[in-house]
Order: sequence, then structure tokens, then C-alpha cells
Amino acid sequence: MSEELFSGIQNAIVELNEQALSDLTGEVLAAGVNPVKVIEEAYTVGIQRVGKLFEDGDYFLPELIAAAEMVKDSVDRLQKTIPKGSIKDKGVFLIGTVAGDIHDIGKNLVATMLSTQGIKVIDIGVDCPVDKFIDRALEEEADIIGASCLLTMTAPEQKKLVDRLRERGLRDRFKVIVGGAAVDHTWARDIGSDGYAADLKEAVDVALSMLAAGKGQLA
Repeated sequence: MSEELFSGIQNAIVELNEQALSDLTGEVLAAGVNPVKVIEEAYTVGIQRVGKLFEDGDYFLPELIAAAEMVKDSVDRLQKTIPKGSIKDKGVFLIGTVAGDIHDIGKNLVATMLSTQGIKVIDIGVDCPVDKFIDRALEEEADIIGASCLLTMTAPEQKKLVDRLRERGLRDRFKVIVGGAAVDHTWARDIGSDGYAADLKEAVDVALSMLAAGKGQLA
């Protein structure tokens, strides 16, 4: 039964069939299937298939966003059924868009994907001053801070974040990943961040690698 359900969930995500996904999520909940297992083997696989279609040019941004929202809603339903303390998060990833920038599509997609990977995601929203990143990271005991920007004029906020961590004596406390259309790998290295993500897949890969190793650096 689980295999059939998992396959149905994956196909519903790929086909962007919101009603089918909602119904199948209800079946998962009614059947008492292990929510962690279904998240890893059905929802994650489904959104990865959508991501591959996007990379290949078969799907476009609207389809990617729609799939991510569908998955987020279903995963949220499942996560509410998981008793606190029954599973151990791989780590805590705090993410936000820097001050002066209100774009959130890329950030939201990354947050959704990370949440399907056993990572606790704290999304602090858009137009976030550097001290908001740092204060919330301390409050949430985050492992990684992810700072996104789409506008070239706001890219210096990412450098400001790294510099501010140094000023507050916290640079070694958090790993910093930067991303967004306004920046590239060279920029990330030059400002002293620990990682850079050019796209959704890379953001997940870099985060998982850092959390598994307990440390990270730019390759």
C-alpha cells in the first residue's frame, strides 16, 4: 500500500494536481504511514522530479512555485502529526532576504526543499536587517544562516552580515550561505561566506553537506 501511495503522491506533485495530493495526504494520515518515511520517499522525490523538469526546460517558474506550495502544505500537515522529540532534526537553517529586498520566491522554494530533508527551517521573511538575522539565529540556535538577495544594490547586505558576525564575536558560531540572482560564487568567496548556492538543488546540497560535516567551506 505504501509503495502505491508514494507513487501516487510523486505523480500528483509532478502533474501539479493539488486536489489529488491533498486526498493522498489524507490517506497517508488515515493509514498511519510513518510521516518521516513518506516525506523522504514521496514528497521529496516528487519535488525533485519537478526540479529536474525545471532544469531541463520542460517546466517553468510558475510550475516550480506551484509544486513547492503544494508540497509545503502537505508536509506541514504531516509534520503536525510527528510527536516532538521523536525525530532529531539534521540541523537548523535560518533563511531570509536581506534588507532593501522584498523578493521571496527563491527563498521560499529553498525553505520548502530544506524542510523535506529533515532540516528545521526558520524563515524570517524579507527586508531583514543583518542584526535580525543574527538575533534570530541566536534565539533559534541555528547552525546555518542563509541570506538571499535578488537586487544588485542589496548584495552588500550579505557582506555586512558576515562583517557584523565578526564584530559581534559570532563568526565561528554560524555558517553563512549566500545566494540569489544578484550574486555569484566569486562574490561569496570574496565576502568570506562559507557557501554559495546558485540554484535550489545546490542550496540543499550545500546545507546538507555542511550539517553532515559540522563545518563547511567554499570549494
